[in-house]
Amino acid sequence: MKAITCTQCGATIEDVSENSLIIHCDYCGARIMIDRVPQPVATPYREPVAFDAGPTTTPPVKIIVFVVAAIICLPIIITLMVSKNKTKPLAPRTAYSAPSSPVAYSTPSSWSVTTEPTKPIPVINYQPRVSWDGPNDMEYFDDPDVDITSVADLTSDEIKKTVFKNRTAKLRVVINTAGEIDTVETISGHPLLVEAATRSAKRSIFSSRSKPTTRVLTYTFRILPD
Repeated sequence: MKAITCTQCGATIEDVSENSLIIHCDYCGARIMIDRVPQPVATPYREPVAFDAGPTTTPPVKIIVFVVAAIICLPIIITLMVSKNKTKPLAPRTAYSAPSSPVAYSTPSSWSVTTEPTKPIPVINYQPRVSWDGPNDMEYFDDPDVDITSVADLTSDEIKKTVFKNRTAKLRVVINTAGEIDTVETISGHPLLVEAATRSAKRSIFSSRSKPTTRVLTYTFRILPD
């Protein structure tokens, strides 16, 4: 017999049988279902079974003797093989001697390359100067260098009559507030003189100013006597 507590009113219900599934509460009239907890089943004890491993076998004596002999003889065999390789004579090397006189080899005629002697670049002596309309505010003038390598096949007189025929190159430039030239526009002149004048203008420096200024620069290349 046991006592339980009613889940509805909390009253204690005594003398409850262990086998009862439904209990009636005399205080509140509620019917309470009791969950039965299954009892653990005892496992019967069994004696451990001893297994017979059988008789222990001993390796034959012949096998043991063979293994011991192999262990003893193996290092001796290896030592004999190594010593035999060391005492083996090496084959004599063939000595090659250099020929007493150098051997001359002729070059096939089809491989010959004929080169013409390089013609020296003509030298033109000139004196450049630049002028423009306006105040004399140039602070640095970069001397123009005329590159005549593209017409090096001409003589000095021919270059003077072609490249330096008019001897002038005119450019329209825009000077920024820092005194540097931003843009250059070609007005007239031989392409080689214009190229040299453009490089000179971009490297020349004018005085600073409050606003950009447009000028026309005239480069004159005066030929000097040789």
